[in-house]
Amino acid sequence: MKVTLEKLPASQIGFDIQVEGAKSQAIYDRIVKDLTRTMQVPGFRKGKAPTQLVLRQVGSQRLKANVLEELLEKTLTEALAENKEVKDKAIGGFQLITDIESLVQTFTPGQEVSFKAAIDVEPEVTLAKYQGFVVQAEEIKPDLTEVDRTLNEFQVRKSTLVPVEDRAIELNDVVTVDLKVLDRETGEELPDAGEEDFQLDVDEKAFIPEVVKALVGAAIDDVIEVESVFPEEYYPEEYVGKEIKYVVTVKSIKGRELPALDDEFAQSISDKQTIAELRELLEKRVLDEAESKTKANKERAVLDALTAELEVDLPVTLLQQELDFLVRQQANYLQERIDPAMAKQLFTKELVEEMRRLNQPEAVNRLRRKVALDEIAKKEKLSVDEAALNERVANTLEALKDPNIDPARLTSLIREEILTEVAVEWLIEHSQIELVEQGSLKPEPETVESISPSTDGDTDGDIDTVTVEATSVEA
Repeated sequence: MKVTLEKLPASQIGFDIQVEGAKSQAIYDRIVKDLTRTMQVPGFRKGKAPTQLVLRQVGSQRLKANVLEELLEKTLTEALAENKEVKDKAIGGFQLITDIESLVQTFTPGQEVSFKAAIDVEPEVTLAKYQGFVVQAEEIKPDLTEVDRTLNEFQVRKSTLVPVEDRAIELNDVVTVDLKVLDRETGEELPDAGEEDFQLDVDEKAFIPEVVKALVGAAIDDVIEVESVFPEEYYPEEYVGKEIKYVVTVKSIKGRELPALDDEFAQSISDKQTIAELRELLEKRVLDEAESKTKANKERAVLDALTAELEVDLPVTLLQQELDFLVRQQANYLQERIDPAMAKQLFTKELVEEMRRLNQPEAVNRLRRKVALDEIAKKEKLSVDEAALNERVANTLEALKDPNIDPARLTSLIREEILTEVAVEWLIEHSQIELVEQGSLKPEPETVESISPSTDGDTDGDIDTVTVEATSVEA
């Protein structure tokens, strides 16, 4: 067997292989012998049929394909084993370059056969510079008024609705109205677009903002008219974009009696015993979130500077793996939030392919950051603290409680994760980062990753979770 190696684009090594006829003849003879011994031919006992009848029943093309399949598998395995330097850097399996159908057509057992294949290998990384960067990052200042907004939202949830007859509508009231939607051009009512005895929160985040604004100050029996355009997110869809008029008749008003911000209230929505302790918890979350966002901005700034100095030809195998991870992550995130039956209908082959297409730029960016950080770790001989590694592995296993998880595989993944974190910290320490005012830098274009959940499991600083989703405040 003769093997010629060739360096190809996209971090591949090409194998040009010539296999002597004796090897294919040996495989052919063994397969024919096995078929003759095992195949049942009508009119003959198993193993007693003449070889020619067995071959006629199998078919020459199928037989050649079986011989060729085994020949390719064996020779590629041997070729890779003989080239240890390539084997040590190989990623994934071989891809056949030679057209398999043409190969089957021209292949004759016992004669020399030539074919080409390629395998992805670890990419060659060139970093023109990997330290001493001078960058700017936005500093996120904590907004402690968020604490009062959060407490007020919980007050609203815990409030009691009381009928109101002696005043006009105010924000945060709950009103019952008859809602009609008219076509402005014809003056006719649009079917199914309105509703009688419709109850709505007088809150611009809860209903159409211009209608909410018009309702504030109105009284029972007042009729409010608002000209607008039918919004995209409302039903029926065929009316979207149509010039319309809302006609709203106020039928009843209910005000909210908010509970006092006292210790009893704190205990009703959290495990804290006093309102002071609850405020302290919420303030810490706001501070932690601001610190976390500032840290993320610093990391993004130095990573952008680092990858600008990077030259690398990314292998397709790594890119496909990264795309698989991103799509799976987003699919899991969505499946946790929608009905399982709907999820089954939603995730079609076409949707998954579209998700992969949309995630391609982010997958490339993530891979470029990773290989650059791996190169820093290698150059600076960075290492993982084994105690920290073991602790994180134990915590992860405890949190997942999945008996099917391979601890060795998990340990390997977490080791990579921690080493990346160590490399990022090293990069930050060896760069100059100027913190500037929030909003002063040009924002990065939004990517698909922005809708993905965090993978680090840390939600302690997520004040949005508290204010939007939570029904109680946990420590």
